[in-house]
This record gives sequence, structure tokens and C-alpha cells, in this order.
Amino acid sequence: MNKKINALKLFGIFFYIGLFTLGGGYAMIPIMKQKLAAKNRYISEDNFIEVLAVSQITPGPIAVNMATFIGYKELGILGSIIATLGVVLPSLIIILLLSIYFTGITSNTVMLKFFSGILTGIVAEIAYVTIDITKKIKIDFFNLSILILSLVEIFIIKLNPIYVILVGGGLGILFKTREFKNGSS
Repeated sequence: MNKKINALKLFGIFFYIGLFTLGGGYAMIPIMKQKLAAKNRYISEDNFIEVLAVSQITPGPIAVNMATFIGYKELGILGSIIATLGVVLPSLIIILLLSIYFTGITSNTVMLKFFSGILTGIVAEIAYVTIDITKKIKIDFFNLSILILSLVEIFIIKLNPIYVILVGGGLGILFKTREFKNGSS
């Protein structure tokens, strides 16, 4: 059973996510999952994955899209506004501070080493999310074929990610229609 969340708590969760996650939207996914699905159970893990999928195909930053969708699910339009403000406000503050002190940061070797280390951690977070989501996918011939085709499109053909998504979606429509008509998924 999912807990209900109030406006202040919703803002606080997304402000925390925005404040302590460096590296952009994909790096935010593990902490979003922990704060919203795993630890506090505001949404189910299945619902979290659905929101993640919709957020990836919706134009805009994934973290903002997820905050907007989850906020709307919890508190309607007001929730969308609150969650979105919560997740973007820390970045806005940090960017303003960095713009004021930017020249000092780029010449500071300690800060450059710090950001280099952060980059490695971000890669690990993205790998974790990828592995975690992969566990929830039904591995069959079709899904394995789409995975291999997508990897070839990305790494060998260097196809634009938008086309990779569209090809996968199109193949899903073509080949999974019968499966959904029969009531299985």
C-alpha cells in the first residue's frame, strides 16, 4: 500500500533529490527510486518504472519530467508545480553560485579532482539503474532482439537515440500486437 504525501514533503523530497544528485537526470534515478519507491513507498516500484519510461520519451529533462508526473499523481497540478520547483531549484541556485565563482573553480585543482571523482560515481549510478531495470524486463527472444538491435544502432551505426527509441517502439507495435490482443503482456 502506498503512503500519501503532503505538499511540503513532496517539495522536500524533490529538493533533496535536486540538491544531492550531480550528473543530470539519469544520475537522479537511483535516489528518486530510493526516496519514492523503495524507502518511503509513496509509489510502487512498477509505477516508478512506468513513470521512468514515460519520462524518457517525453521531451525535456528526465528528472523534471519524473518530478512533474509524480507530483501530478500525488497532488494534481499543484503537485506537479511543487515537485518540479523542488527538483530544479537546487540546480538554479548552484548554477547562479558557480557563475559568480566560476573562474576560481576552474583553476582550483582540488575542485577539478573532486568533479573527476564525481563523474565516476555518476557512471556507477547509471549502471546500477540500468541493471535494476533490466531485472524487471521479461527476457524473451523479442526483447533480447530489440536490446541487441538497439546496441548495434547506438554503438556501431551511431544512430540518433530518438530513432533508436522510435524503431523499438515501432517493432513493439508490429510484433507485440497479437500478444496484447490475447490478454498477455
